[in-house]
Amino acid sequence: MVLIAVIVILASILYQDFRYREIWWFTPPLLLIGGFFYKWQTLNWEHFLFNFLFISMLISFLVVYVRIRFKSSNLFRDYFGLGDVLVLMAITPFFGFPFFIYFFTAATIISLLGYLVVSLFKKQQSIPYAGYMSLCTIAFLLLVHFNVTPFSVWYE
Repeated sequence: MVLIAVIVILASILYQDFRYREIWWFTPPLLLIGGFFYKWQTLNWEHFLFNFLFISMLISFLVVYVRIRFKSSNLFRDYFGLGDVLVLMAITPFFGFPFFIYFFTAATIISLLGYLVVSLFKKQQSIPYAGYMSLCTIAFLLLVHFNVTPFSVWYE
């Protein structure tokens, strides 16, 4: 039942990001809560903390890079949506730390490839990163639910 609720939340983020290029403010907190309920029995708080710190570190480096490279003071207004960061933070309970690195990398590459393919047919100003990340998370959760994951040792 929790899996269905989480997939509905992720699907709504996917729809909102593709349709409106923004997401409702309450969907990332709902997703985070859903992640805690989904993984409650096997949740490793240390892994959750490492995942959270990993994303925080990446965003911090991105802020510094944008300020130096583009002389811009606002990363979230000009280059990266706040909803994208919140979705990244909200999916952290679903993964063990080592696997989160693999998932984040693969999902980011898939997002870029998806953007390039869609751009061939429809002009886009920006990448709906939260939407693509939601789509990848849905695919991952369904694969795990049906016991199809090559990285099961890193998932927990």
